[in-house]
Amino acid sequence: MVFFFSFKYKFNIYLTKRFFRLRLSEFISVQTDNFLRKLKPRPFFTEYIEQVFRKNVEPNVSQNCLTLSVLTDTHEKAVASSSYYGLNGVRHIIEANKACDSLPVDYNIHLGDLIDGSDKPEISRGLLQFTMENYQNSQRPFYVLEGNHDENDKYDEHKFITSASFRRDDYYNLVTKHDFEQPEIKRLSLGSKVAWIDKGDIRVIFLNTSDIPYILNGGTKKYDFKKVRGVREQQIEDLISILEKTIDKHVVAFGHANLISQSGRSALNFNGDLVQKIFTSFNNKDSGQLRNELSGDFGVNVRYNFTDTGISTISNYICGHMHYEKCYKVNGISHIILNCSALMGKKHGLTTDYNKKWDRRYNEISELAGYFININPDKMLLQIFGYGAATRFVSFEI
Repeated sequence: MVFFFSFKYKFNIYLTKRFFRLRLSEFISVQTDNFLRKLKPRPFFTEYIEQVFRKNVEPNVSQNCLTLSVLTDTHEKAVASSSYYGLNGVRHIIEANKACDSLPVDYNIHLGDLIDGSDKPEISRGLLQFTMENYQNSQRPFYVLEGNHDENDKYDEHKFITSASFRRDDYYNLVTKHDFEQPEIKRLSLGSKVAWIDKGDIRVIFLNTSDIPYILNGGTKKYDFKKVRGVREQQIEDLISILEKTIDKHVVAFGHANLISQSGRSALNFNGDLVQKIFTSFNNKDSGQLRNELSGDFGVNVRYNFTDTGISTISNYICGHMHYEKCYKVNGISHIILNCSALMGKKHGLTTDYNKKWDRRYNEISELAGYFININPDKMLLQIFGYGAATRFVSFEI
């Protein structure tokens, strides 16, 4: 009898604690949502973005062009910081999307790291949900890629928690699912991590460089999504299938993280060099087999045949992740790294040297960084027009 009452007492305590945890979680979610909905676009910034487009970009836009508004690495956090990551990341998205509602832009693109992933899971989920609602309510179709911070592993790492703060399908349900609800966004199958869009002779392919398996060991993840970047065999097979049916197209690929270094070595933990090999084999109209020496989660052994793709070529791979700008060419393919949209103040210890040179400041145009990318098949050019803490103009051949 004593044992029974002891067990019942402990069970009631457990239920009470669980109840209050759930109520606290609900309270935090509601408070986060209420606060975010008070954020409005600042007229100065939306007008500035519009002026950049009207003056620099629009004269280069023609009917055959594909024109993209691109942000990356907004690192949203639920803190009103005036010198580093915070709500400024959310504002940048709100302001860029608002400006593009009145501009002849084809798509709004985000290259990943929507969130910093260091907030409580209820807050991080609220940030993702609010941001995706903004994309959905904008006047343009959109695509948001996954970054290495978007699974909230930074919070898990810093808080030393014993269970993953994001569930297996949290990010998919909050972000990726809404990407593919749009008819403009194509993929081979329901589970495919490769997407593409077409306009005339132009094809843009989106890769997931955070293609990491969600495996739990005693409640914690086998792989830390923040630290591990890679592309798995299924995504590589899907990429090959898409490219084998890409005929007479100008192809540009996008991802969150850089695939390879200037020396040609993989910049991902797994298989970045294999993706580059696919790109070069596609351009050379080769057929053959692609494999690595790994087994298990990141082993690859696939075949490809690009002999019937006409005059198609992959000219450029564009990404973020590094929080600076850089471009280099490897085997004829330009690898282009864009600067982070999140504020990185000069005096903050984690600010990159590149952003320190911009001396980025809150409520000044250097606070944000964004790009318009215009792909012009008639001129055979990919033109990048930056604003804020970004290079104003650079062009590449396609």
